[in-house]
Amino acid sequence: MKAITAETQLEKVRGFERGFRATHVVNMGMALGLLSTLNESLEGLSPKDLALRLMLHEPYVRVWCQTAYHFEILDCDPRGKFAIQPFLAESLGVPGFVPALPPAPLFSGPASSPAGPDPALIYFARTGRPIPQAQGPGASRATAEATQGFPLLFLSLILPRFEPVMKKLEQGARLLDVGCGQGRLLLELAKSFPRSRFAGLDPDVHALGQAEAAAADLGLEDRLEWSALAAEDLDRPEEFDLVSLAATLHEILPEVRGRAVDRIYKALKQGGRLLVLDYPYPGRIEDFRNPSYEFGIIEQYFEIGQGVLHLTHDEQDELLSRAGFKDISRLGLGEGKLDFLTAVK
Repeated sequence: MKAITAETQLEKVRGFERGFRATHVVNMGMALGLLSTLNESLEGLSPKDLALRLMLHEPYVRVWCQTAYHFEILDCDPRGKFAIQPFLAESLGVPGFVPALPPAPLFSGPASSPAGPDPALIYFARTGRPIPQAQGPGASRATAEATQGFPLLFLSLILPRFEPVMKKLEQGARLLDVGCGQGRLLLELAKSFPRSRFAGLDPDVHALGQAEAAAADLGLEDRLEWSALAAEDLDRPEEFDLVSLAATLHEILPEVRGRAVDRIYKALKQGGRLLVLDYPYPGRIEDFRNPSYEFGIIEQYFEIGQGVLHLTHDEQDELLSRAGFKDISRLGLGEGKLDFLTAVK
């Protein structure tokens, strides 16, 4: 019997998680007729052709195909056509015909089964209309829990590698955190750098209420401030030495992302630095099986229904350069599953 260690148990849990997500992809493929349509096509189908046959939203179908390729449910040929892997259709019990789709329902709540099919994604796939992100104390808490490790990453892995940023904070700087949520990163920074002052920006008033209460409990309210605004509504020209976005840049919707980055650029002082922690996202189909991109691929799959689109490295560089940023560089963290990007005004 194989010895049980912390590493083997962590590997087991990661296997559970990966299986859950792959099952979600399979269930969505069954519910929408994607797998059965692919199963009757001998030469494979492009996402565009697959979407046309089923009258589904092409951007959703493309993300579903890429995610199914990541999980080795589908293969993709050099022409960009996807097909079910050999013998998998029989193993999954995929029918060889396209089921008739019922009329698209109005989205009315969370999925009845954790692994899908997911009503929100089904609604988006059939209509192309994004489902607004959930709001309220529960949603704020879930977001905070999903990013609770970021303060430790900043303090222990990132800042020690960026001496100019560390020195600036030690001497006294003004830092703005865009998409601050419950303010956990800013609270840790405020405790670690007593000469600096910090501001948090987030449209989630429930999260900001938690942040304000925590700052008061720690006696830090004189060096912390909070604004209930979206990034595209920021209007504080040349006020900050540093601006951070922790898993936030990809969350800014494409239609306002350019305006948001322009506002962030204007909020920095000349020579100020932008600090971005986010998930890398592949730009080529062959990279969708590279483990470094796993977090970004999964996040994109579940967030596409909210209108969220992740950015490749080239798209990030273009976005920041267009706003005026220079000296763009990035550092891979956690075996490359996270990117830390810096840029200068």
